[in-house]
Amino acid sequence: MPLLKGFSEIDEEGKLSIPSNIRREAGLNLASSVGIKVVRIKGSTRWPYLIVYHPQNSPRLSQLEVTMMESQGRIDENGRLTLESEMLEETKLEPHSRAEIKVLGPNHGSWLVIHNRGPNRLTTLQEKMGRLGKNGRSAKKWRSQKWEY
Repeated sequence: MPLLKGFSEIDEEGKLSIPSNIRREAGLNLASSVGIKVVRIKGSTRWPYLIVYHPQNSPRLSQLEVTMMESQGRIDENGRLTLESEMLEETKLEPHSRAEIKVLGPNHGSWLVIHNRGPNRLTTLQEKMGRLGKNGRSAKKWRSQKWEY
């Protein structure tokens, strides 16, 4: 279960701004280097996601998670994470798409999990509950059906 959760948007340069409270909880500082992994769940059709961690704290992966790509990244003075173009392509993150950021892991060893939520989508839970329709608009509350005999 995530400790903290937040949303951010990818800017034109492919940078993701990480909120300060989430950065602090994961032990990531301004102008510091971080480790980045692109991870996918075995046998799943879901998009791959990013794991961002402090170089001294490697994240724990389950047996179903497969590391597809791994590299070093940097958080700049404004708290933005610069992502390589290959990582953006692999996770299908584009400029102006929304990313969901979760803090996972034990105290003093947490890491960030970043999921692509597309340009209009907030969370899958809201979509499943019928709060959002397609294209990010609110769904109809009532459905009408006709039966012809």
